[in-house]
Amino acid sequence: MKYTECMFRYLVAYAPTFRLDRCGWSPHQSAVLVAEQKNALRVVAATPTAIRGGIRLGMSVAGARARLPQLDTELLDPKAEAADLEALTAQLLRVSPSIAALPPDAVVAEISSIARDTSHRSTHEHSLMERVRDRMKHLGHIAHVVVADDPTTARCVAEWQRTSTVIPTGQSATALAPLPLAALQLPPRSHTLLESLGIHTIGALSALPPAAITGRFKPAVIAAHALACGAIPGPPLTPWAEDGPPSLTQELPSPVAELNALFFVIGAMARDISARLTASGQAITQVNLSFRLDGGRQQSLALRLGAPTRNPSHILSQIRHRLERFKLGAPVVALTLSTSQAIDFEGRQTDLSDPNRRNEALETVSARLLDALGSRSVTGARITARHRPEGAWRPVPFGVAVPNHVSAASTALAETHSPDPVVAWEGSPEILAPERPPILLVPPTIIEVERTKEGRLTAAHIDGRWHEITRILGPEQLSGEWWHHPFQRTYWRATLDDGRTAWLYSEHGRWALHGWWD
Repeated sequence: MKYTECMFRYLVAYAPTFRLDRCGWSPHQSAVLVAEQKNALRVVAATPTAIRGGIRLGMSVAGARARLPQLDTELLDPKAEAADLEALTAQLLRVSPSIAALPPDAVVAEISSIARDTSHRSTHEHSLMERVRDRMKHLGHIAHVVVADDPTTARCVAEWQRTSTVIPTGQSATALAPLPLAALQLPPRSHTLLESLGIHTIGALSALPPAAITGRFKPAVIAAHALACGAIPGPPLTPWAEDGPPSLTQELPSPVAELNALFFVIGAMARDISARLTASGQAITQVNLSFRLDGGRQQSLALRLGAPTRNPSHILSQIRHRLERFKLGAPVVALTLSTSQAIDFEGRQTDLSDPNRRNEALETVSARLLDALGSRSVTGARITARHRPEGAWRPVPFGVAVPNHVSAASTALAETHSPDPVVAWEGSPEILAPERPPILLVPPTIIEVERTKEGRLTAAHIDGRWHEITRILGPEQLSGEWWHHPFQRTYWRATLDDGRTAWLYSEHGRWALHGWWD
């Protein structure tokens, strides 16, 4: 007998009409599944009859109906679709305990432990392929079932060749070679660049020497080239679990020293976690990636995602951005992708691929800055009890909520243990913070003013011109900090003739502009 060590095999069932099958539409009907994309309802799936009628993915509903007036439409329900795909995935428990969904229309099972005897492996794999295809047909889905060394190769062959087959061990590159470059689903810019260089098939990409790829193309192209050459090993899938926090741990068949080679593995894990989150109606704000290194050591990093999300593309882009500055201490033998806490997802998730989306949410931007610069470099501000206005704050971790009406002094007072039983029972009274302008000038700008004989301010020379003061509030005396830079200032809140409100002060006969309320 011949036994193969560390050999992984996968069975992928791709159901091209699943997304409309589950909605009750027959392949013989002219129907499309639509979703909001780029500020319009667009086609995301279509029946074979609709495709023969000229309907293409990405078309607007108006454009599709202009081409096929009798077209029926179905609005996408992402949560229900994910739940149905999870239920379909569970059908593969008949052939393996390690299964996963491949959204939006495929499922995968790891069958590595089946028929390790190489003389009988092919027979067993063909038998499994037919069993799964028959089961899918019984459930009402036409499926193309492919067995290969890695799930990505199996998915590509099933989707683009529309056939059921068993790809012999070590023949992934040969099976992928005739497929178009689009089967790799590269980022649009990378795909366009390769086609402009005359690379139109996966075989043409694999023919390029590694030296022509490494250092010249982005990580996605480097990983795609490795896959095209059959050099990307498929990881084992996590055994199926109905409950528990989304977490995946995968052993690698052999140590991997390059992070680029792990992108496909991490991408599959991100899609799996996303499918589980969607099925459970949840989202996450942070993921944790842990690497077990050759020799037993661990390396890990936590990534903030900003606003709650379950979008696998967003999760993977954040991981890729962080890994660009991450160095492995040794080759990786296993990795874990986990979430700290899943929360109920309510509300519409923004389409991150929409080119019209110009502004990112504050939570997303701050999360990326925190990961890139560190928590000490990205902070919020909290008012403190200091006499000097420009020093009356301290940095706090970004996102900490601070009541606007309570000063730091009142907070400190409330936390003080007092012998007064009333204070102990009722707590210390809140002390309203003095009103301060949101914009402070550091250092203050020296200005000229005009005053009446009684000393009332009437005009101020600011920004190169004189402004009449139409309203004034004050004075407020601030003094103190003899131990640092002693000062004694008289502050006024002055409304100018152009509508702006300035914070002015006088000290030792000089006047200064210290801030703005506008």
